[in-house]
Amino acid sequence: MKNSFLQYLVTPAPLAQLPADWHGEIFRRDAPLGIEIGFGNGEYLVRWHHARPDWNLVGIELSMESCERLMKRLVAGDISPVRVIHDNARFVLRECFGDNSVSRVVMNCPDPWPKDKHKERRLIDAQFAETLSAVLTMGGQYELVTDQPWYAEDAHAIFSADPRFALAPLEKGLQRSETTRYERKWLEMNREMTRLVATKIAAAPIERKCKDNRMPHAFIDREIRDEFVKPLCGLEHREGEDLFIVKSALRDMEEDRYILKVVAADQGYRQSFLVQIKPHETGRWLVKLDPSVQPYRTPAVKMAIRQIAAALVEPAG
Repeated sequence: MKNSFLQYLVTPAPLAQLPADWHGEIFRRDAPLGIEIGFGNGEYLVRWHHARPDWNLVGIELSMESCERLMKRLVAGDISPVRVIHDNARFVLRECFGDNSVSRVVMNCPDPWPKDKHKERRLIDAQFAETLSAVLTMGGQYELVTDQPWYAEDAHAIFSADPRFALAPLEKGLQRSETTRYERKWLEMNREMTRLVATKIAAAPIERKCKDNRMPHAFIDREIRDEFVKPLCGLEHREGEDLFIVKSALRDMEEDRYILKVVAADQGYRQSFLVQIKPHETGRWLVKLDPSVQPYRTPAVKMAIRQIAAALVEPAG
């Protein structure tokens, strides 16, 4: 029986425990784990599977269209040990993969964001190298292939400055027997490809945002009325680099509850979710995440629950 799309798409946010148990809970087999970040149409991941069917593979991609293309390839090929995550790679790599769990991470022709004003969008920086030093196995490797020599040189400088990695010399004028779509495009434009390979030789602990991924909630020991909820629209709070804002508040007449639309950001990682305010069987009112949208339980998300409850305890006016 052919596999279905749903088998491949992994959404780690609702998992009770992060980092995820990739071998036991998700793949259900113990095997080397490989990741491709920004997999495009997915041809490299499919070839990787055929070359190493004994590996478990994960593709992380921001484009839902690219995710759909890869999943179509996986269904057509009846390929099982590959999973897809539609999310921000910087956040997912740090939060969803445990220490010493990944054997190889690959990036093929990523967008280098060459303009200085877009520098913060580049994935490769000292923090990214730090995350790799945690999640890669000892001797595990990170590989970058790019058509932009300056980007490879910048990445080489970043990893060279990190004593947890050993670097091979940059491989310039790279020629591969099998190429990716963008690689072929750049080669047709007479651009040379450069490859960087960094090998993990030491490790250091990193701080993760989702240490406890349980559903946050708070109780209110008073009856909640419309005049208490209306002022929550626009409620905003910041603690360091973490912040949230309540964008809207609606009353659900059918279920006797209020629904808030909230946007939260943790060091730039943005999530939109819903918060319920509803009567509880104990006679109190409960503030909790609405299960229809499952965000990662980051400090900003937990802060939103805490601050919304505090505003309801002492309503304005």
